Amino acid sequence: MQLLYLFGFFLALLSSLVLMPLLMKYASQLGLIDNPIGSARKLHKAPMPRSGGLGIIIPTAIAILVVLPWSDFVLSFLVSSLVIVGFGLLDDIIELKPIQKLIGQTLGVTLAMVGGMVISDVPFIDNAPAWISYALTYVFVMAVINGVNFSDGMDGLAAGTTLMALVLIFLLAREGSVIHVAIIAAIISAALVGFLHFNTHPATIFMGDAGSQFLGFSVAWLAIAAGEAETLTLTSVMPLLILGIPIMDVLQVICVRIKKKLPLPGPDKEHLHHQIGKLGLPQAGVVATMYMLQLILLSGAFLMRQDSDATALGFYISYLVVVLGVLYAGHAQGWRMTGANTFGGVNRRNGIFRRISFLHPYSGKFFGVVTAALLCLFAVMSTEMPKGFIYIALLLATSILCVKLFARGRWPLLIGRLSTYTATIFCVYGMALSSPLRESFGILDLFLATLAMALVVSIRTTRKRYFWLTPHDLLVLFFVILLAPSLSLDLGQSVNSGALMFHTILLLYVGEYVLARGHIAQRRLTNAALFSLFLLASNL
Repeated sequence: MQLLYLFGFFLALLSSLVLMPLLMKYASQLGLIDNPIGSARKLHKAPMPRSGGLGIIIPTAIAILVVLPWSDFVLSFLVSSLVIVGFGLLDDIIELKPIQKLIGQTLGVTLAMVGGMVISDVPFIDNAPAWISYALTYVFVMAVINGVNFSDGMDGLAAGTTLMALVLIFLLAREGSVIHVAIIAAIISAALVGFLHFNTHPATIFMGDAGSQFLGFSVAWLAIAAGEAETLTLTSVMPLLILGIPIMDVLQVICVRIKKKLPLPGPDKEHLHHQIGKLGLPQAGVVATMYMLQLILLSGAFLMRQDSDATALGFYISYLVVVLGVLYAGHAQGWRMTGANTFGGVNRRNGIFRRISFLHPYSGKFFGVVTAALLCLFAVMSTEMPKGFIYIALLLATSILCVKLFARGRWPLLIGRLSTYTATIFCVYGMALSSPLRESFGILDLFLATLAMALVVSIRTTRKRYFWLTPHDLLVLFFVILLAPSLSLDLGQSVNSGALMFHTILLLYVGEYVLARGHIAQRRLTNAALFSLFLLASNL
């Protein structure tokens, strides 16, 4: 079963990473451009593509259809999501009126409730009437959809906080063997990781209303599905705890608008991230603060997952009061963060890194050779990989090679990513199944850990932005560390899925670093990756 998680995760990740550059390129043809002219609340100054939502939605749909068997749950999720996404795309293209948005969201939520997405375990009410369950479900899902949409005002904010919620849902669903929920949560998480690679500040693409509303709807659906599972004994307040930050944002915005006698619908700069930004933090600082607030809340949710409804609700209300109380007290007292403008600012070439910067020109060749050698080694040793996966790898390799030959030098980075990412996923998976390599995992882990440190040093020794760590990368690494102890892969012997994830993600980062160095490095790594895939096919 762990293989389904991993395969679905990396399939969605690969699809997202490949689609995003194409969606950025053709955003204007699709009518998905966010123009900040005339909008005082928008932080970006130049037109930006807001087609990133499609780069989340399409990989999610592909991975779900490939990995999960067809069921009423899958059908209901996809159909209701399609309605939400359709109205979101219309809003991105022609800017719907608030009432039209409400109609679209209501239609999608109604279809979902007809399909079984209903909160039957109502807090503090035993055997609640059906109308109460449906009303509570509608209010909760609508609050989450709009809360996530509200939070999509800064680079990486909505996607990062939603990713955190999805990881907790994954852990809870996996604990209760709610396999379909866990797999969908893993798939959407992977698509978000791919999106965040391009959306972390300074962002090169936005998700748009289609993406933010889809994320809000999906995470609400999955939270309800996990909470309603018979195999899990969770507090009925769990969905509120998981999605407490967007709900908190909706509540405080409503209070602010009522206080200022403003209409409830409509854009403004009164959202939670705006309020934090008024304390003097730049975008990176605001996003990091929101990540921290989400992490604290989700940690509390996990610890209180089996507590009483009163305890869990009391924790959330107390948390809400403390966060908003401190925030508004800060505004009243005129608090400002000193040195906020230097948040995240790092001198890349100070100290020891300046002294070894002469090594940087050679780093591209070094990482290129090491990556190529590892991929080929893994491919040769993957003698126990299922034939079905080898056939898929062969088909993908042949297709990428045909595209490469047809392109005649065009799209080198795209083709390089396709080949490198595909080879990495298949070769690392095959390596995990290989008995000889399993016996040497300790040595391999030590070598790859050293490679990771070398990559960090190489990044720090250059002023050129070939590739650099961002809050998104730190978020990804955090979750790898978080998930690694909880995963185990049954392959006949003891193999840690966390180690497998570490190997894959590290090689993806190293490959990205090499691909960003220029056409020569791209061509060499592309050829090596394709060669490794054909080596893998030779094991048939």
